Amino acid sequence: MTVAYADNGRTSREEPNTISAKQLSSSIRILEDEIHTLRIKMEQSYMEEASFSSDIVIDLSRKLDVKINEYMNYMHRKTKSEYSDA
Repeated sequence: MTVAYADNGRTSREEPNTISAKQLSSSIRILEDEIHTLRIKMEQSYMEEASFSSDIVIDLSRKLDVKINEYMNYMHRKTKSEYSDA
């Protein structure tokens, strides 16, 4: 089945559940930016609170952990698929 998804950058020949390399590249850049931003916010919060155990620092640390895990999972899947394609 072929469906047009021009608003998602897909061509009319792509399957609905496929993601283009351009979309993945954009997604990983967004994720990297989110990680960088959260890390900066966490560092600033630590400096302001002078404590790793403040609620703000802990909350930002948890959010950062989630984003880093997303990034690592993405990279693991990407590496795994590159090896299976070879």
